[in-house]
Amino acid sequence: MDLTLKTLQSEYAKTFETCTIRQEVETLVKEVADRLVALRSHYEAVEQATGIPWWFAGILHYREWNFQEPALFERQVIEVLMAKKYHQAKTRTLGAYLWGFDLWNGFRDGAGSASRWVWGGSNVLEQATEQLGAATLLVHLQNQNVVDIAPKKAIDLLVLTDTLFKIKPDQSFRLPESDKLLVAAGTRLQVLQDAPAESGHVKFRIPDGVLMGQQNRYEWYVFREHIQLEGTTPDNKPQDPPVEPETKIAQPDRGRPITVPKLGTVYLGEPILPNGHFSWAEATKNGSRIPVDEKVVNGILKIAEVMEEVRDFLGGRPITINSWYRDPASNRKVGGAKDSRHMYGDAVDFVVQGIAPPEVNRRLESWWSNRGGLASASSFTHIDARGYRARWRYGF
Repeated sequence: MDLTLKTLQSEYAKTFETCTIRQEVETLVKEVADRLVALRSHYEAVEQATGIPWWFAGILHYREWNFQEPALFERQVIEVLMAKKYHQAKTRTLGAYLWGFDLWNGFRDGAGSASRWVWGGSNVLEQATEQLGAATLLVHLQNQNVVDIAPKKAIDLLVLTDTLFKIKPDQSFRLPESDKLLVAAGTRLQVLQDAPAESGHVKFRIPDGVLMGQQNRYEWYVFREHIQLEGTTPDNKPQDPPVEPETKIAQPDRGRPITVPKLGTVYLGEPILPNGHFSWAEATKNGSRIPVDEKVVNGILKIAEVMEEVRDFLGGRPITINSWYRDPASNRKVGGAKDSRHMYGDAVDFVVQGIAPPEVNRRLESWWSNRGGLASASSFTHIDARGYRARWRYGF
């Protein structure tokens, strides 16, 4: 059996999505988890020294030491973790950590979804085990909001070059050493949220305990050229069908007026850009989604320029707009991601006449590069102008 991280990581992560605690061990799980939290300061010292999450160290303390001599355990586990080079791990996702538990145990109790060391006490295994598995305890800690470890499908952040993660979007020489962290190229993390930030940075939030010795710090900034995002959140399943514009650009009648921030009165049949091919009717779903502020209008103007480029790049073919700006209520209604770029105005879901969405995605891939997000479903292509590379597939 191939026991490598590359082979097993996705199996651990996928299995965790459906992992629940067996009713007969719920009392024991609570007792063990409470003890683990009570000793958290010892495990945070391990995290500070090695970068391994405090809960990882705590579960090892329970499984191998039965919570005895926490101070001695703290010193010894740091030595062993570093000797085994756990502190040099570049892939710091939930699947990787679950695999790491079995690696520590030498895969003596199985691997993947068959591991008793990881899944003991959960619905994943049919047979009872003497001790609780790592995942079983993590499920409880997650349910109690003690940790946030992104158990379901999440976004991966891949570091493209050696870089600094910083607590502010500032030049690194202006920050004290305690406010920045050197991260090696090839490091892979899960992120819970990302957004463009000032001075060419990306702001992102990471799950609990995944970042190399920086306890209780979950929000960071990094230069946008130094990272790329892969994947999307499980709530991102937009179903927003196209609506025929009330008034088309070529018609003499400009259509109904609407009032938007920054620009004042615009007409649904007017092009967003002078001599452009996309109208305010398409951007606002026939005036049913009025931009909430000037930032959204700026986003609409920005992505309108991109859509003109896309149209030219694909040979001037007609483009149908499925979804452009979505206010928060509309975004929830159609099933968009919680922090969808559509709410910022700088994202469009579209269909190109005569070219299937996957082929549109393929043609735009290298052209769009690191300028923003690009994704495809079977019925549309998504593009956004967030300013850094993000790629995913909707799975429908």
